[in-house]
Formats: sequence, C-alpha cells, structure tokens
Amino acid sequence: MQTLKPTLTIDIWSDLVCPWCWIAKKRFEQGLNRFEFRDQVVIRHHSYRLAGGTPAMPFKDAIVKKLGSQHSAELMMNQVGTAGKSEGLIYNFDGMMFGDTEDAHTLLVAARKAGIADAVEERFYHGSITEGRSLFDRQQLVAMAVEAGMPKADAEAALENDDFRATVSDDEAHAQSIGLSGVPVFVMNEKYAISGAQAADNFLNALRQVWDEQQTEFSATAGQTCGTDGCSI
Repeated sequence: MQTLKPTLTIDIWSDLVCPWCWIAKKRFEQGLNRFEFRDQVVIRHHSYRLAGGTPAMPFKDAIVKKLGSQHSAELMMNQVGTAGKSEGLIYNFDGMMFGDTEDAHTLLVAARKAGIADAVEERFYHGSITEGRSLFDRQQLVAMAVEAGMPKADAEAALENDDFRATVSDDEAHAQSIGLSGVPVFVMNEKYAISGAQAADNFLNALRQVWDEQQTEFSATAGQTCGTDGCSI
C-alpha cells in the first residue's frame, strides 16, 4: 500500500536590494542540503519590496539616510561585507543601487513558472551586488535573465504581464497579513518564522525541530486509509 509522506513547507520572503538576503539564501541552502529529509521539503518563494515606490538611488546614500549617519552605514556595510566574504560572496557597495524592485520580482515570478527561478535570482544578486549592474534598468534586467536561461522574448513579455505583477502584490499582502515587516524571513509550516541571515546550523536545527514536531502530529492524526493496492488496518 502507498505510504503517505509528510512534507515540510517553507515560505520565503526576500528582496534583491536587501544586503542580508543573498547571505541568508546561501546559509539556508547549506542547512537544507544537510537536512535528512530535504526531499520532502516544499519551498515557496514570495516577493517583498523594501522600497516600493522609491526611485532608484545609490545604495550607500540609501543606507546613510536609513541609519542616520555615515559611521553607522560604514559599520553596517563592513559587517555585511565580512559575512558575505565568509560565504564566498563579493559585495561591491560602490556599485550597488537601492529602490523599487517590482520589475525584478515580476521577472522572478516568470522564472518560477519556467522552473529557472534559482538561476535567475542568483544572476540578479551577483549582477547587482558584485558587478554593479542595475535592477532598475529593464534592458539590464532582461539581459541578466537571458544569461540565466530565460528566452529574451519571454523576459520582455513577463515585464508586461499584469498577472505576474499581481502575484508580486499578492505576496506583499500575504506578508502584511501575517505581520511580516522585513526580510529575509523563512516561515516553516506556516507557524514558525526565522528571520535574518542565520548561521547554516541554525537553519538546520530549525528544520529538524519543526520536522520532529510535525512527525509527532502526523503519527497522532493518521487514520485508516485505502489506496489502489489495499487498505490500512
């Protein structure tokens, strides 16, 4: 008889202009790769715009404005740069920009439907953070999407797709409805939230803890069922 396999769902909200999100992505992936039941994990990515409606500006200017002083901004960038380096990521703050990432998220929605979301997301992160390419120039966005494997015509069409843009808005409304106010956030089984660029071990421990709790609930609520090859007793 077919055995039901429980799954663990993880909803992830992130933004490409969040300096911690790329680091968090790498650390989460490291923890997930070490998780014994990773094949039974379902990941759902969601859009989140830290600067909706904000014109693009140099990242350094934006962070000084947000933190209130050049000194605080330098401390923050040094911290991010060091953390990024430990994960093999290069942060070129002089070339980074900050602003409304609706176009980039719209392309990521299209990439998810095409099954190439991770490649496109990585290209956007590396392009905007390391190479100084703009997420706010449609030609550059399309070029990066193409480099990640998306046909140019599909990328250009995605930017004009109202349904894809509606998905971005729906993701943000969902985040607001459950009280999220920043990224990155990883919500496990719609109950437990982990925020920030946690260590890979922290992600792994959280996965194991939620899985163990779920297994207890799954065993306690399992009843008699029938399948095409028989019934349980």
